[in-house]
Amino acid sequence: MISIIKRKYINWSHNNWIDSYSYKIIRVEDFYKGYLSFIKIDKVKYKLIANYEDSTVCLVDNGYKCLVLLPDHEKWCLSVIYNLSDEIVEWYFDITKQNSIDEEGNPFYDDLFLDIAISPDFNIKILDEDELTEALHENIISDHDYQMAYEICNKIINEIIPNKDFLVDYFRGHLKSFCK
Repeated sequence: MISIIKRKYINWSHNNWIDSYSYKIIRVEDFYKGYLSFIKIDKVKYKLIANYEDSTVCLVDNGYKCLVLLPDHEKWCLSVIYNLSDEIVEWYFDITKQNSIDEEGNPFYDDLFLDIAISPDFNIKILDEDELTEALHENIISDHDYQMAYEICNKIINEIIPNKDFLVDYFRGHLKSFCK
């Protein structure tokens, strides 16, 4: 049962499966204007494993890294997860109700349930449609929010994911600059 829309911070303070990590957040004004967070995971309490219909993927383990882009004036947040060899494990889009910063200046998003996972071979999976529908039926979100989530999902699939320069090169460049 879903009770509320979850607020998530791009410093990953909401993730209870991480034991120790460090992060750095910068303001970016290149492909998108917004905030970019670099997360370096030192130690996890447990590995985060995603079980998809056709595969099982280790998303988070000791030594993994993640870049999280929270663009201004958009309704999505993108996490790019890297393994120990700095190879992309997955791109993960959260569809959001809002992207903003709190009173202390910490960037966050309000998660609108619907997600998109993209594998390194660009296989696209739309996730948590059942949660989005349940949130609608339980009046946690409006009809407008429900329709908007699918509109944003389609925009990401049709306009953002095909841009390999953005998904691969943009994030690789930022990963290198953070890891210097």
